Amino acid sequence: MLKSYIHSFLNTKEEEFSGNILVVRQGEIIYKESFGKANYEWDIPNTAITKFRVGSVTKIFTAVAILILIEEKKLQLHNTVSDFIPNFPKGNQITIEHLLTHTSGIGNITDQPDFLLKSYQLQSPNDLINWIISCSFKSLPGKEFNYSNSGYIVLGKIIEVISGLSYEEFLKQKILQPLSLLNTGLDSIEVIQKHKASGYELDTNNNICHASFINMSNTYSAGGLFSTVEDLHLLDDGIQSNSLLTKNITSQMFSSGRFGYGFGWNITKTKKNNMLIFHHGGINGFTSSYLKLIERNMTIIVLSNMSTLLTSTVANEIVTYLENCD
Repeated sequence: MLKSYIHSFLNTKEEEFSGNILVVRQGEIIYKESFGKANYEWDIPNTAITKFRVGSVTKIFTAVAILILIEEKKLQLHNTVSDFIPNFPKGNQITIEHLLTHTSGIGNITDQPDFLLKSYQLQSPNDLINWIISCSFKSLPGKEFNYSNSGYIVLGKIIEVISGLSYEEFLKQKILQPLSLLNTGLDSIEVIQKHKASGYELDTNNNICHASFINMSNTYSAGGLFSTVEDLHLLDDGIQSNSLLTKNITSQMFSSGRFGYGFGWNITKTKKNNMLIFHHGGINGFTSSYLKLIERNMTIIVLSNMSTLLTSTVANEIVTYLENCD
């Protein structure tokens, strides 16, 4: 029934969907299918092992990495940015918890007028930090929710300072290798990745074209990862089984703060009052969605390499269907 419903829904949409969908119930995959092309020039179809840029779903990995450091007693939620990055504006007022929950007030580099030009250029983590330092604050630390890629870039730098490893290497050692996420990593324009999808969007005449260029070094720990639906399923299993984090700190990660955001996750209630924990991502030619219906023990993962029919639209429709199946 779920398969026929998804196919029927996609057929009613004017926009083409290109990507992968995976639905898990109580640890078992109940739906997995690929649509569209990984590469439209070579007519290569998407498959279960196709790698997609996941954009801000990266923030889940960054949050988990920070919580691992907390469990290792190398970091505390009340530590401030100035403990790790000297001379950061208001650094003695901005805590790790503020960064995790988007309440730091730090200006978002993706909102800056020079972002488009700079996004073409190679940036080191230190370059990104200096860029963030030059941004005006949106609010005082702890006072407001302002979604900020900058805050998660700062978290990435803090991971490097504490661990002595690059952000990428820390993820490999603490998350990717322990969970056997063999098809997940920090994207780079220099490195050839087998089975990685090309990103597409529509031009002004609604024709499919290559997505606009971005140097992935600009996205770093806020949006720089690629992954597959199967790897994200393994991550989900690792979170569920407390393989990476204890049950106590996982509960903290999934606990909503004042503004409906936990540590790396949006937290809300569905129309049927079920807890929904999720994150969406979007980056030049790609969208991604990772949703968890907590009471139902269900996970929906949707990755796409065409920014036409958004993964959030598809994933939310699947949630509605699953709830109405009661």
